[in-house]
Amino acid sequence: MVSFRIYRAGFAPALLAIVVLLFALTAPPDPLPAVAAPAEFDELAAARFDRQITDAAPDRTPGSEGDAAIAQMVEQHFRQVEGGLISEQRFSGQFDGHDVDLRNVILTLPGDTDRSVVVMAPRDSGGGPGAASSAAATAALLELVDELSAQSHTKTLVFVSTDGSSAGVLGAREFATAYPDLASVDALIDLWQPGSSDPHGPFVLQSSADSASASAQLVRTAEHQLGDQADLTQSSEGAFSELVGLALPSGLSEQAVLIEHGVAAVGLSSAGEPPLPPSQDGQENLGSSTLGDIGRTALLLAVTVDADTAPLDHGPSTYVPLAGNLVPGWTLALLALTLLIPAALAAADGMRRGVRSHAGVGWAVGWASSRALPLFAALVFFYFLSLVGLVASPPFPFDPNLFGIGAGQIVVMVLLALIVAGVYYGIRGWRVPAVLPRAAAVPALGAVSTLAVFISWLANPYLALLLVPTAHVWLTCAGRRGPLPWPFVLGAGTLSVVPFAFAIGDVAGPLGSAAPWLLLLMVSDGQLGFWPMLASCLVVGGLLGILAVAIRGAQPPARRPGALRPPREIHAESGMEAEEVVPLDARPITSSRAGDDRWSER
Repeated sequence: MVSFRIYRAGFAPALLAIVVLLFALTAPPDPLPAVAAPAEFDELAAARFDRQITDAAPDRTPGSEGDAAIAQMVEQHFRQVEGGLISEQRFSGQFDGHDVDLRNVILTLPGDTDRSVVVMAPRDSGGGPGAASSAAATAALLELVDELSAQSHTKTLVFVSTDGSSAGVLGAREFATAYPDLASVDALIDLWQPGSSDPHGPFVLQSSADSASASAQLVRTAEHQLGDQADLTQSSEGAFSELVGLALPSGLSEQAVLIEHGVAAVGLSSAGEPPLPPSQDGQENLGSSTLGDIGRTALLLAVTVDADTAPLDHGPSTYVPLAGNLVPGWTLALLALTLLIPAALAAADGMRRGVRSHAGVGWAVGWASSRALPLFAALVFFYFLSLVGLVASPPFPFDPNLFGIGAGQIVVMVLLALIVAGVYYGIRGWRVPAVLPRAAAVPALGAVSTLAVFISWLANPYLALLLVPTAHVWLTCAGRRGPLPWPFVLGAGTLSVVPFAFAIGDVAGPLGSAAPWLLLLMVSDGQLGFWPMLASCLVVGGLLGILAVAIRGAQPPARRPGALRPPREIHAESGMEAEEVVPLDARPITSSRAGDDRWSER
């Protein structure tokens, strides 16, 4: 049915890509040299600021009166700094379905050079007082202003109090897109929920809202400073988690959109990246010692970057850490593409054979593609619900605490499941047409599966690397003697989706019990884009078609009793190319004896 010799030969480029990857490995840059602290972060003063904020405005939803009152408080504090320049960014957004007016408040302390170091903190709170999150971040920002403004500095220091962190981190996005001197920023330190009394990692946040990596030297410096100043140990997330961050970008904090826009940013948190639920974000949850640990780390990190004269070493623009080295992202993209070549060559060879034997390849491709119709129909219906406003489309990164699962969300998910089941039943997704020869169906499924992974590679090559195994499963049904037993094919298909399934689990884990709905919201707002979703539909449809072929087995198509099978179909079913068959009465008959007329007449 296919040439496994061609399939095996197709792995040669992948071997070359692995060699290139090994030669492209780079050592991570060293952290910046440590600098003696010119001042001491006062955690008690920061805790007092925190209480003032929560007492004055316990409700600080984006655009609210409480939010505006704390913005005014921050601005007044900035005005007390001698030599400081006050500016603001005004913008609009949406929160809880309403249009709101927002603003960032910015303090600039000019330095001896035009290079700058930015310290950023969110001010609003989507639910509850935000004592351990946004109030603690604003309090730490004000304390850092007091300490750093009294010290000499070489670079320009910029302090930003952002608005709209609960509405898709709009303040950080506004800064990344509208700040006029963004190109001069050497490093940006984001304070993200720094005051939890129950600290847990990760403490140094480096995730992005797209397939981009944080500055490797800035991250290593932050981890080094954290280890020196606090009893908080930053645990390594591992190569797979870093790859998932590139394949399915899902950063939930402010530094995610900053890294997306090319800013050398890093986040500091005492409670990981997902926003704290209101039940863990009250004054009783504020830990002043934790606030002091994060504050001292931010202070020393800002001073260290200020003292360094050379630009930060970003490392590869996109990378994955592996065994103490950095794997450049382009080598992973190359590896994903070359691993797809063997399956593509084998599918092309199988379809060529099917065309030559007139096995109905065009029809087979249509049938193979139709296996994705149930999921695609559900996807289109979900987009429609989002378009008409029946499903929310919050800008990403959104606060997971604001989007739980209720009766309406359950109804939508049930409707999507019914659409999948109904269309699947309508197209008889478990059945292979009796007259569709396996010689055409199997390579057609291979072509569709390969095309699906290639589409995902065009959209996100790191996602394609996770999906590559699914493009090879169809070969379990491509043997000349028939498909392997269906339990084996089912096992192979299940193993092929394990990397992608683990990636989904890695993204869904921090989202909590509402993860299924929150993942759907990432689809509705475009964070998980149309082309990756289309590729996923084709991948699942292809796997279901392969399983259907295996369940049907190698039996010949059903025929009427007494009907003869055309030789071409017999050869197509076996994967062999048929020769032209000439009817017996049309063949010239010759005798083995010259001149024997009796044999020639017969």
